[in-house]
Amino acid sequence: MNPLDEAGYRMRTVSAAALRKMGFREETYLVFPAVVVGVVAAAAAAGFHELIILLRDLLYQPGLYEGRWLWLLVLLPALGGLGVGLLVKLFRAPPGHGVVDVMASVAQSRGFQRPRTAIEKILTSGLTIGSGGSAGAEGPIVQIGAALSTLVGRLVGVTRAQMPILVGCGAAAGISAIFNAPIGGVLFTLEVILLDFSLKSFTPVVISAVIANVTIQAIYDFLSHPDAEHTAHFGAIFGEVRMDTTIDVLLDWPQLLNYVLLGLACGVLAVVLTRTMLAGDRVAERLSGLGMFRPALGGLGVGLLGLTVVLFAGDKLFPFQVYPMPAFFGDGYGAIQAILDHGFYEGNSLGPTLTILGVLLGAKILATCLTLCSGGSGGIIAPSLFLGATAGGILGVLLKATDFFRDIRPELYALIGMGAMLAAVVHAPLASILILTELTGDYRVVLPAMLACVAATGFARLLFADSIYTHLLHERGIRRGVGRDLSRLRRMSVEQVALEPASVVSIGEPMDRVVELMTRLDTSHFVVLDEKGLYAGVLLGDDLNTALLERDALPLLNAEELMHDDVQPLTHTDDLGTAFERFVLQEVNRLPVVHADTPGKVIGVLTRAGLMREYQREED
Repeated sequence: MNPLDEAGYRMRTVSAAALRKMGFREETYLVFPAVVVGVVAAAAAAGFHELIILLRDLLYQPGLYEGRWLWLLVLLPALGGLGVGLLVKLFRAPPGHGVVDVMASVAQSRGFQRPRTAIEKILTSGLTIGSGGSAGAEGPIVQIGAALSTLVGRLVGVTRAQMPILVGCGAAAGISAIFNAPIGGVLFTLEVILLDFSLKSFTPVVISAVIANVTIQAIYDFLSHPDAEHTAHFGAIFGEVRMDTTIDVLLDWPQLLNYVLLGLACGVLAVVLTRTMLAGDRVAERLSGLGMFRPALGGLGVGLLGLTVVLFAGDKLFPFQVYPMPAFFGDGYGAIQAILDHGFYEGNSLGPTLTILGVLLGAKILATCLTLCSGGSGGIIAPSLFLGATAGGILGVLLKATDFFRDIRPELYALIGMGAMLAAVVHAPLASILILTELTGDYRVVLPAMLACVAATGFARLLFADSIYTHLLHERGIRRGVGRDLSRLRRMSVEQVALEPASVVSIGEPMDRVVELMTRLDTSHFVVLDEKGLYAGVLLGDDLNTALLERDALPLLNAEELMHDDVQPLTHTDDLGTAFERFVLQEVNRLPVVHADTPGKVIGVLTRAGLMREYQREED
């Protein structure tokens, strides 16, 4: 045990003993690290957010869009991609997808993330988004929060079984800080990452999200000056969006089908985005030989796309003061804010409005795939919100052009489209509804958002069963349960269960000797070892009972001839979800367990009954 883990273990032992004396349960110990995680995740989110703003404002100046400087639109994203490639090589960071990596770590390794991942993601994602790559800050901040949670967990000695919950605390704290949406951050974590709504998980995750939100506001209050507008960069990203007080009813009978139609459209669009991203990943794999130059190639593609749109439109579609980049570069938040403004629809006629929104929709899908599939660092949530806003705006404009809905507000459909698209992409309708509500600060959007988000998620699942996250997990061979029981098993490991001693025989053991051992040891399950003493297979009770029917043949047989070498052993670090699946797939009641560091060395046998006893103990 290294000094860091040893110090943490001592702290947890002393603290847990003190809590027990005061009548508290062991999981109460998570409250303290949850508070710490909330504070450090908020500080990281503030630094990350300001890095993106700094790079964007430094690189994209008003004169950039004059004719002689237009070539910089191509160069800046390409240089940003090259910088990302260099940083990835410098840190020797494995390729990843932010939220997917956190979900995989929770499912496979009890949530551990390398602490230095926080620095890697701040730099690579900040450079990607700040230089013009089409991506969002939300996926990276989830991974940053998870990495910081791992560091805090090791410092305070959090157990392996509790680490996934603490990682969830980091994810919720990150979303709460970057989005100013603590409730949405909590629901996103429980619904997407942990798949667990139990009180044991809910309490520390809520604490972290609240502490992070309070901390981030305090940080910006401290940094701001009375005569400065520094805090204008932060707050709820769409916090200034408010429906006019003259709109008393956002959802009525005539508009019910409209919001269902919006949900269906977002469901289709989400599947298009998902499938395009997956196809882009396959193409990128063929270009793996480019190494660190691959993100630069993606950035070059984004830049050429931006230059094409600017030349085609004659300008950057939105004024510089609204959004300094081309609208589909970066996170696109300024452009979304403009699409949600009533003046955008009043100031343009039907044709130009539809053209602008249609171009932005198509360009954003292509730019996002070029950025993320090539190795750029960022999240999919901001692009999803952008696409939802454009799709909702298009539908709103078309409906308004009919004789039936002349009084509707297209900006409202753009707003609801954001939530519907997010729900359809990540398959998290509840979190999407609450994030949308917190972003706008207007709880009147709940009813239409509920209808559109549920319709979008349901239709997206009908067209393509997986979300973009779960499909990438399945490609890694990771299957996650949709229920609370399997989710809890995923957070428990084989080493937590008391193993039974293994009854072992050598691979050349005569079967008459094995039958004698079966009677003497009162067991019908044997682990077979090879000449080196390593695992070779198992002898099962059914096979032994069959052999007993032909006793005359027993001296002629040995263990190797009857053993099952297709029964794969577990390692002591495997999670109980994996163990449960093995029991079902291999149709056995006992599985040999080997040590992860010395493959083949059997240390015991895990039984179904032992697994269920440990699960019940954890449940209680």
